[in-house]
Amino acid sequence: MDGVLAFFSIAVCAFALFLRLLPHRMATGTLAVDHWYWKAYLESLRRDRQFPPILPQYLFDEHQWYPPLFPRLMAALPEALFTRYNFLVSVGIDLMRMVLLLGGTAWLTGGETYAVLMAGFVYATTPILVSYNTQLNPRGLGALFLDGLALLFVWLVLFDGPIWVWGVVLGLAGLILLTHKMTTQLFWFLCLVGGIAFQEWRFFALIPGSIAAAMLLSNGFYWKVLRAHWDIVTFWNRNWRWLQAHPILESPIYGEPGYETPTKFHRKGLAGMIRHLSYLGGFSPAAWILTVLWVIGLASFNYTPVSVWIVGWMQMTLLFSLLTVFIHPLKCLGSGYYYLYNAAFPTALIAGMFLTGKELPEFAWVGVAAALGGNLLSLLFYYGTLRTRSPKSDEQFEHVIEYLKAMPKGIIMCLPPQWYDEVAYKTGQPVLWGAHGYGFKLLEPVFPRLLLPIQDAVRRYRIRYLVSSEGYLPDRFLAELQSDSIVKFGNYRVFLTKS
Repeated sequence: MDGVLAFFSIAVCAFALFLRLLPHRMATGTLAVDHWYWKAYLESLRRDRQFPPILPQYLFDEHQWYPPLFPRLMAALPEALFTRYNFLVSVGIDLMRMVLLLGGTAWLTGGETYAVLMAGFVYATTPILVSYNTQLNPRGLGALFLDGLALLFVWLVLFDGPIWVWGVVLGLAGLILLTHKMTTQLFWFLCLVGGIAFQEWRFFALIPGSIAAAMLLSNGFYWKVLRAHWDIVTFWNRNWRWLQAHPILESPIYGEPGYETPTKFHRKGLAGMIRHLSYLGGFSPAAWILTVLWVIGLASFNYTPVSVWIVGWMQMTLLFSLLTVFIHPLKCLGSGYYYLYNAAFPTALIAGMFLTGKELPEFAWVGVAAALGGNLLSLLFYYGTLRTRSPKSDEQFEHVIEYLKAMPKGIIMCLPPQWYDEVAYKTGQPVLWGAHGYGFKLLEPVFPRLLLPIQDAVRRYRIRYLVSSEGYLPDRFLAELQSDSIVKFGNYRVFLTKS
């Protein structure tokens, strides 16, 4: 890069950093959904020096067979950095993806400044990147490996790169499998569909190659990760209809006939369809706008093989997002919106390439500008929602924590279940939870719906405390609970079950 391009690249990275730090200034409370689980995991890893760590506070985790690379890297960080500034890890990885994007765009466009900057602005303003990276997560690291692999594969196949590139590609493929399960699923899908679409055998070879590389890099531990991966996929294959459902009101025992949780991921009918489409469009408007621009130009634009590959990468990622949202047998592969996180890189890359004028007529800039404008409008809407977001942990909930911390040892049930990780970490008490490593079959009687009478659950799991909020539990459930006493902390309730 020349001096001017380097200066503007630094400026657009600073702009991206500002957009990613802004949510932490606007919203109260912690935004790190998985923070407390990771904190427990890493503290155990540092303290006991045992891998994988044992977390006995989670009743339904048989093993912590999580992809190992991300927690191993996090364990190497200073404790103070993780405790106070853990979100900066995700933001930092995201900015590394952006630097890779700027370099890749410069390479593929001959260093045209406006193309590189447009790619940077589209990436910087992609709403799902700004919103998701407010929390510590391994998704960004997996995406970074996949982005680098894809660019190297373009070099290897379209530019006749040297043979040693194969070693780097296979190494990155193995690291993807050791970092993030949903990125692994997308990676294998890209390999399968890319091999068919481009009639390129090397795509197919990456699947067994990635498994072999992961096995070698992890000294065989990937076999356990693969078993845990199958465990969660089969669990959600049975239960995807109740993803984010109210565990009691949609229970076959306590549920109300015809009731459907308003916030459930897969709602039925037209309302569910509209909700899916609004999220798919809102998380990454630029990807869909550029797809329309591509389709419009199929008859008249002069596309190069490189642009066909990059657009194919973007569109196959969008296709996988659609399939995992709308096709029943594939809904077990995760919340499909999150694959738009991976679509951000090729979307931004092709936005820059489209501006060079080598493939599209001059008016193509209108479509690219519309893509950037769509990102900006959706991002402004996201910032607007932050002002109305309530904190996940408030003073009253801290009173609940302190109360349970001082009580005799006993298993805690949380309704709603999103409190489990924080309660487990802060109280030191065992919880009726898992959903991290391996053991999803153990979880199934109580999540995502309660499948047995509450008194049976109390006896089977020896539940001592139930934490909930006012109005969350129906009268029939409360009548059968038969608690010894109820302790109230504002809107929160702690029920002491009869032992």
